[in-house]
Amino acid sequence: MGRPLNKRFFANATAGPGAGNEIKVNFNSGAGVKEGFIVKQKGSKTFVVSETGTADTTHVCKLTWDDVPANLAAGEMSISFNMDDSETYLAKKIAGRKVTLAAPTATGTNLYDGKSVPWNFAASTSDGAAQVEEAGADDVDNTDDDDFTEDA
Repeated sequence: MGRPLNKRFFANATAGPGAGNEIKVNFNSGAGVKEGFIVKQKGSKTFVVSETGTADTTHVCKLTWDDVPANLAAGEMSISFNMDDSETYLAKKIAGRKVTLAAPTATGTNLYDGKSVPWNFAASTSDGAAQVEEAGADDVDNTDDDDFTEDA
């Protein structure tokens, strides 16, 4: 599996995101695209995720990057990043310290498409690192989480 993600970036399925930095995801459980967070990593591109605002409901999803989050198929998930060129990218591959970025559409400059860069939670336009969407400090949908604009 390579270097897995640190568990401190995951949240408990029952309690949801807390005061730390948890990675926000978009996923399709078969009932449409939802916002949520990672509960557990099962493989390099397979994760157990939970919907924000629901207790103890988890889904196993495969990381995908070839389309905008609104078009995810059942069992697929995506992780969004904001990069120094102010474009939104998806994770093609994510590890403990680096992410390989993919531009989901041909819209924008896409300077970092296919590039492997460090990632963090800090907003910056000059640090050379991709900023991942943060799931927020509570388990309430769409109140304090990051929400990067999709370029679709």
